[in-house]
Amino acid sequence: DGKPFCSSSIDLANTTTVAQTLLRNRSVSIPEISSVAGIYTFSLTWSEIRNLTPRISNPYGVYRLFRNPNEKNSGKLILLSEFLNLAKDSTSLSSVLVSIENAMYLREKQGLDVIKAVLDTFTETGYSNGTTNTKVMIQSTNSSVLVDFKKQSQYETVYKIQETVRDIHDSGIEYIKKFANAVVIQKESVFPEAEGFVTGKTNVVERLQKSGLSVYVELFQNEFVSQPFDFFDDATVEINSYVTGTGINGTITEFPFTAARYKRNRCLGKKETPPYMTPVKTGGLLKNISPTSLPPAEAPKLVITDADVTEPPQPPVIEKSPNTAVRTSSTCAQEPSRQTQLALSFILSVFASLM
Repeated sequence: DGKPFCSSSIDLANTTTVAQTLLRNRSVSIPEISSVAGIYTFSLTWSEIRNLTPRISNPYGVYRLFRNPNEKNSGKLILLSEFLNLAKDSTSLSSVLVSIENAMYLREKQGLDVIKAVLDTFTETGYSNGTTNTKVMIQSTNSSVLVDFKKQSQYETVYKIQETVRDIHDSGIEYIKKFANAVVIQKESVFPEAEGFVTGKTNVVERLQKSGLSVYVELFQNEFVSQPFDFFDDATVEINSYVTGTGINGTITEFPFTAARYKRNRCLGKKETPPYMTPVKTGGLLKNISPTSLPPAEAPKLVITDADVTEPPQPPVIEKSPNTAVRTSSTCAQEPSRQTQLALSFILSVFASLM
């Protein structure tokens, strides 16, 4: 249909109950996207997708920690235009983040121009003509995607570094500044950890901010198993250590109420920080462990250079033959619709801005 919609994954099996429907026959293996077979958005039409039942994510289900079982199938999938209109009419949101992945594959193999689809939707919903004050942030792990957005729009661009890094060379920082206003890094790129213990603190945040880039950190979660022992299994202690201990510009969280509650904490505005608001000491617990019980030394983490960031330009959109069918993993699978379903993986992460 060419209709961009919102999803945290390009594989509908991760976010819906599609595997329990007749559409499970659309499962296909695509090594460029995943090592396991999936039911991808571009294998279905929007009319098929919109009727799917959402499924809440449970990243720590192995620990029997399930998120709100009573609402595990609540909500509905919506178009990008619907999401943008909701955000525009909201009085509590100052900005929206749209994350775009798999753009190169979609251009080369599916004949889909994600960048154009997103820009067109922003225009249709009034974001490009100044009728809304809602700030737009475009995030991607691909520098080539952000370069294209920089050329075609004035929206803020956010470069996401998926890997855990211990440093970024000056050459890498200077290249990132050419196409990004901000950077998203992983929590362990700030506080490295081993076997559940914080082992130290990097200077990645400081170096990026000195160059004029805002720094956001992900992914904050409330489940106690998601935090190193140093944070006492407390999501607020963890957030506080990143904010007051390293000065990050904001958090990306799956639990926005927790982050918002922290931001409203009156102790943050005091001249003298109360003892209980002091960030944890890095390596504080680790030094109390017997040397014989210490975790083994790990290989050094990645140091980002300009070579790690540089990408070739986005390829031209290859028009897909109308007779081209997606080969499914099922021998009795039905052929997908001939219509072109624009498959976008929009991660609607919640920014708890702490600037």
